[in-house]
Formats: sequence, structure tokens, C-alpha cells
Amino acid sequence: MGADEREQRGASRAVNTEWVPFALVCAFGLGRALTANVPAEPPPADVALRREVFRYVASDEGPERREAEKTFPTDLWSRDDDFHQREAARARDWARTHHMRVGDALSAIDEGLREHWPSGSPTPLVATVPPCRPRAIY
Repeated sequence: MGADEREQRGASRAVNTEWVPFALVCAFGLGRALTANVPAEPPPADVALRREVFRYVASDEGPERREAEKTFPTDLWSRDDDFHQREAARARDWARTHHMRVGDALSAIDEGLREHWPSGSPTPLVATVPPCRPRAIY
């Protein structure tokens, strides 16, 4: 074995040791991920909590619908879709801050609309769906 071969082997060993810190960080991260505790799932929501989330989300329906109308002034379907996206975001935010399952919050909104729970909104809430008229150009 000549001196050139020994130099090449020494250089390749130096290159391989550059990956050691990266491999250690990856191994540490993987170990932490595998041993992490899963957060506790919130308990099912009781009737009082369900009514509270319904009041919170439904009380802001008027301003949310006006914002959606500004965004989509001529397209009823898109306007309604935009409103419901805003409504779902409010429900998710409320569920997160009150340690409630998002599905329970959305289900409470549906149940409140169907059973006409008091909403705190000045106008009565009516569950309707506008007709879908696809646009010619997207």
C-alpha cells in the first residue's frame, strides 16, 4: 500500500466523521418522537358546553356573512362557502381554547341550527343552501 492510498483512506474517514453530528441529532429526534406522550383527548362535551359553543359561533353570524358578501358579491355559493369556512375556524378556535373536541363543536352548531337553540344573534338563524351555479371560467 502506497502513501497515496493511505492519504485517500484518511481523507475518506475525515469525510465520514462529518456526518456524525447530523446522525446524532437525527437519532435523538427520532428517539424523542418515539417516546413522546400522546396528549389526552378531551372528554365528550356536555349539553351546556355544546350550547355555549353554539352561542359563541352563531352570535357572530351577521358580521361574518357581511364579510363573505364583500369577498363574493355576485356568487351565492362561494359566499356561503366562505362564511362556513369562517364559521368552522371560529368553532376550531373555541374548541382549542376550551379543551373540546372539534367534532363536538361542529356537531353542536349543526344541532343548534336544527333545534333552533337561542343564538344571541339579532336575526333568526335559518339553515339554507344556495343553488350551485358553476362558473364558466375559474
